[in-house]
Amino acid sequence: FCLPIARLCFPAMPPRIRHRKVVLPSAPAPCELAAIAKPRRPVVFQPPGFKDELCAFFRGTGMDIECRYLEQILKWDDTLMEVCHDYIQWLLPTDEASKFNSDAPILDPECQRIFRDDAVIQRNLRRGAQRFMTFLGLAANLDSQNNEPPRIVKAQNFQKRMLMCWKGPENHNWKRISRALRCFGLVGMEDVQQALLTCLEEIIVEYPGMVDDKTVGHWLDEACVKSKLVHSITPGYVAALLGSPNMMTSLCKQFFEKYDSNGDGQLDVHEVTLLASELDSSLGLPSDAMDEASVSASIAAFSTDGMLSGEDFPLWFAQALKDVLKKGDKVKVEPPAEDKPADQHLEHIRPGYVAALLQSPQLLETICKSYFQRYDKNGNGELDPQEALQLSIDLHESLNVLPGIITEEQIVASMAAFTQGRTGSALSADEFPGWFRFALQQTLEERQSPRYTN
Repeated sequence: FCLPIARLCFPAMPPRIRHRKVVLPSAPAPCELAAIAKPRRPVVFQPPGFKDELCAFFRGTGMDIECRYLEQILKWDDTLMEVCHDYIQWLLPTDEASKFNSDAPILDPECQRIFRDDAVIQRNLRRGAQRFMTFLGLAANLDSQNNEPPRIVKAQNFQKRMLMCWKGPENHNWKRISRALRCFGLVGMEDVQQALLTCLEEIIVEYPGMVDDKTVGHWLDEACVKSKLVHSITPGYVAALLGSPNMMTSLCKQFFEKYDSNGDGQLDVHEVTLLASELDSSLGLPSDAMDEASVSASIAAFSTDGMLSGEDFPLWFAQALKDVLKKGDKVKVEPPAEDKPADQHLEHIRPGYVAALLQSPQLLETICKSYFQRYDKNGNGELDPQEALQLSIDLHESLNVLPGIITEEQIVASMAAFTQGRTGSALSADEFPGWFRFALQQTLEERQSPRYTN
């Protein structure tokens, strides 16, 4: 009786009863009361043929359990995607039962195979992923038909999306991102999985503390579902790792499994040497910077048998990261060719890289030597205001900060604090690192200013 009345009052209410039989319970007999009082295990509802429904949903011919087509969800605005909580399990399905939606489908092994092989489903999966990236304030190119690798970066509206999608504590969108990483690995979208993780790592470095360490560690774990991820270690990421025990633990687990080629639960000298070479290469050092003799010596500090166990490895890995950063004086930054445009002069300076520069005096000193020589156009051993002005403009553009109007007088004023009382306004090679650190910090502060975020 109640259901027809509800349909008259709320005609737009989706007919969820199509999967359920409505039975009005009768009053229990006294002998049944004891059985009813006993606690019962919760039953996860799985509608009949949920696998077929999920496939039909991504083929565009079927609806989810709330009678919504994929095309309808893709057209939702960001506010609706934020406040509605029962669509994400369909848009980004996984092989785990949802703790919050008992009606959610489960991506079983057979369904995973279909999703990997069906071209229509793959295309619509990427469309769904693209819409979710837009919701997060990210710009993505996930179309596999253009023969370009997927790329995910912060969109222009990222700052405006931070409060809703990124800032904690306990932002529920962190769990949605975990679901996305796991989903991409299960359905054959490892390239998208890698692109999203790379973007997340840049955000973690640029906004330290915004996402808690436990969540970041979980992201790293989910990013390795069904895939051997090629992890890129950047200087900025090293700085974040050394300050985050959870991130370090997750990354150690990934690297240990990756380089334990014989699966014996230990890393020998040869396996550790390969790992050390990857770390050196990632930070611009020669890949042969460490030979097996050096590696053996480094292992001896943490293990007596010349092998690194799973317990020894995190201690060795943390020390290896610190040692690699200390080799900053060996980092080779090649000057650009004369025909390169000016906006490529600071191609190595990125928001994530700045974090490592400001925390590593050795690395900053090496970079300063390179850029001082690069911008000392007349080769007189000093950086005059015009040369420093060009460096400042390039620095703003490299960090995607609108430079506004920077005058030579402003540059002279900023240089005055570092010329050590000299009457001239040019910076010497010894004075340049202090000014360059100041310029980096000022540019990052501008990046967070209302003028830039709005």
